[in-house]
Amino acid sequence: MRKTTPANIKLTLYGKPIELELSAPAEKVTPVAILPALHRINNTFVETAVEVFVADGATISCQAGCGACCRQVVPLAEFEAYQIAGLVEQIPEPKRSAIKQRFADGCAKLDEIDWLGQLERMLAEGTTHEAVQTHALRYFHSGVACPFLEAESCSIHPVRPLACREYLVTSPAEHCRNPTPEHVKHIELKFQVSKIVRKLWRTNHIKDLDSVPMIYALKWVKRHPNQFPKKRGQDWLREFFNYLANP
Repeated sequence: MRKTTPANIKLTLYGKPIELELSAPAEKVTPVAILPALHRINNTFVETAVEVFVADGATISCQAGCGACCRQVVPLAEFEAYQIAGLVEQIPEPKRSAIKQRFADGCAKLDEIDWLGQLERMLAEGTTHEAVQTHALRYFHSGVACPFLEAESCSIHPVRPLACREYLVTSPAEHCRNPTPEHVKHIELKFQVSKIVRKLWRTNHIKDLDSVPMIYALKWVKRHPNQFPKKRGQDWLREFFNYLANP
């Protein structure tokens, strides 16, 4: 069993005092190994935002069985792509092959409309944020579901990506079938762990894109071996909180 080091964190978030008791690998690891700690940090940040910003009488619409958002593009931090690929390999057969096929089918469908190629060109040319968001809607309307979506619920919910944890809405669930700003009301998060780590930890594999679209994760990992340096878990966490304090 991997040895861990405790880390006790105190901070103020949205005006509320927060205490986090975390553990991180004691030995040197790549950031993939500190994802459990990042998931816990993310959950706390989101729960605090909900307490502060969700008005009395309002509720979070998201729940098991409502998988509309699981048809949107999911941006992974580079190291999350390795986690997703490793997770797939741990799934017993025949389910593993079925999920791999879903990844492949989704990529093939998006490649028919050159979705990723167009996105890369847009970012290289400095296209506006609004235009990129419109392009993201093309992904949604293509109907490509997350390969882990089963019975309209997430089959990897405890270890789902950081960005998935941050997507919460208070508008009626049926509005998510047309996820435009006019129809969907999100919980606005000032502190998004997914965006912080995408900026903070990346290798030369990542260029114009700051993330890996999850549907392409398996193909991407095959082409790009893990080149992250290894550091003690507490050093990775220290970097994260230092960046949070001084972005």
